[in-house]
Amino acid sequence: LTVGIGAAEFTRIRKGWAPLDDTGKAETALRDGYQPGDLAFDPLGLAPEDPEEFALMQEKELSHCRLAMIAASGFLAQEAVSGQTWGTWWGDATF
Repeated sequence: LTVGIGAAEFTRIRKGWAPLDDTGKAETALRDGYQPGDLAFDPLGLAPEDPEEFALMQEKELSHCRLAMIAASGFLAQEAVSGQTWGTWWGDATF
């Protein structure tokens, strides 16, 4: 797990961060044209080509992720209060 995370972070740093000059500093932190989080990983070709549509899809993804985090925190809060998971709280959870 650690090696996988390290490899992913190394790839991200190599792709996004600007190279350093002789003094050990860079003119800017990010490379020109690099969008934070964009590692060009789109094996199914779902990313739109239009920059405006791409920005809209990024906004939708962030909104849905935030909603999912709120839902997950609700599950955890209910379990902390009731002592039961959400499945057992609403009935028989022996699927």
